[in-house]
Amino acid sequence: MDRPFSDDDREKTVVTSDGHTVGRVRDVNDDRATIDRSDDDDESLTDEIKDMLGWGDDDDSHELHRDHVDREENDRLYLRRR
Repeated sequence: MDRPFSDDDREKTVVTSDGHTVGRVRDVNDDRATIDRSDDDDESLTDEIKDMLGWGDDDDSHELHRDHVDREENDRLYLRRR
């Protein structure tokens, strides 16, 4: 993403490049955002995506760096393809 995260990004849905839901932005801090995952999201969140983002299986919230985000569209943040 070409800009830092802002308060406008709170509550946006984070999705994979294919449109699968990863979670929702809870908090922002310049180049990082805190993402909350729900149990429903865990089913579709592959190990490859978790590894790319540096996320483990046991936590419900995770940090997302702006360089992981490809674009913003319709209140969604799309992750980069790896």
